[in-house]
Amino acid sequence: MAVFVTEWRLFDGDTPAVSTFAFHEHRERAPHLEQTHHHDRLVRTADLIREIGPASIVDLGCGDGGLLSLIRDLPSWGYDFAPANAAGWAERGVTAEARDVFNSRDVPRWGHLAVLTEVLEHVADPHGIVEWVSRNVGWVVASSPRNETGADHADCHAWAWDMDGYRALIEPHFEVVGHEPAGWSQIIVGRSRNR
Repeated sequence: MAVFVTEWRLFDGDTPAVSTFAFHEHRERAPHLEQTHHHDRLVRTADLIREIGPASIVDLGCGDGGLLSLIRDLPSWGYDFAPANAAGWAERGVTAEARDVFNSRDVPRWGHLAVLTEVLEHVADPHGIVEWVSRNVGWVVASSPRNETGADHADCHAWAWDMDGYRALIEPHFEVVGHEPAGWSQIIVGRSRNR
């Protein structure tokens, strides 16, 4: 039986508009923890992080800090460049910094585990990002929508993957030790092959 691995590139040119500061500059805060379709994914991600038991966690693309608030008893911090999300950090009692880590490839402080939940579908070069992250952390927990296609996807996404396609994105640089559906999303847990 053939396995079909599918990845869709949803933009023309070198840089998708959705990966730029200009696209996010005036967008509203994204309170994913309070949104039904994101809540369960965040709770499951927090559970998976606890199962790994990392010494520290960096959330690359932490949004308004929803996931960080679920793991605030663990050494954790995050980065996000959407101005509206920064208001949530103090409210949620989390440590985060306004920084575009993906376009600048500048992360001031790495953790033992990196979180990439609902991030890779927004960047220009997800393959390069996964490889870069794998050289700097021991573990990754990543998630992305699992049912989007080239014809049916959110307008703020630059990439889409089916389950096998997402695993194919992560696996060259992380040994996948868990991959599961989580509602409309999918979550992968991987151990770095490059550290």
